[in-house]
Amino acid sequence: MVLLNKKGQAALLDSIFFLTIVASISAGLLFFTVNYGLQTQEQLTSFYSTDFCADALKIITYINVTRQGDKVTSADIYADPQNIELDYLLALIKEDYADKKEMSERTKNALKNTLESALRPFEASVDYTYYLFDETTNKYLFLIFAIHDCTGAGCTDATSSDKVVERNFYFCTPSTVSTFLENDLFPTLGKVDSAYGKVNLPIIVRGGAGVENVESEAFIMGLHVWVVKNSTELKKIKTDLDLNCSIIN
Repeated sequence: MVLLNKKGQAALLDSIFFLTIVASISAGLLFFTVNYGLQTQEQLTSFYSTDFCADALKIITYINVTRQGDKVTSADIYADPQNIELDYLLALIKEDYADKKEMSERTKNALKNTLESALRPFEASVDYTYYLFDETTNKYLFLIFAIHDCTGAGCTDATSSDKVVERNFYFCTPSTVSTFLENDLFPTLGKVDSAYGKVNLPIIVRGGAGVENVESEAFIMGLHVWVVKNSTELKKIKTDLDLNCSIIN
């Protein structure tokens, strides 16, 4: 009888060990499967967002705009097509840089209209910045921020309905070598999807006897997109004198 009890206890103990091992393996597989699924979903989302940014950057580079800086979908084009001249947006940027090394109001409007059109599928859910960065001087030729601004008395009260949220475009020309994006802004925004390109802008070098030579300067073109967030760092673009920002009307 004692021998039978010992055999029964051994069998029960073996069963408990077996169940423990099976339970541990099952829990491990479940944990691995869940994490694998989440990681796969995150990677697919990231790939999609990154591809979208890259495609948007191509649109910005190669799109046609009017010489006045209006959208190509403007009603004026169809009302009087004979007097509307189209050109690449990049051509307007190159002309302004060659002439004065700064963007005219015409080109600012063209940039704003193009960005607004290219990223319209996510108009209500994302903010973004677009810029040209001079590799030689490590300074920005310009930064454009497209952000949702809250106006009205209720903006400081999360429960208030007395608030208006609107999209504003800010054109900034930092006066110093700026690390605002990488060091200050991006760490407060969470996930930022990015796309980069490279472009050469012409420089007219005037020598003696009216001789002119055309050289070029390399710039990094960047587009960064993030989900709308009420970041205190974004508020600096309205008050920071070093960023030198103003609204594109």
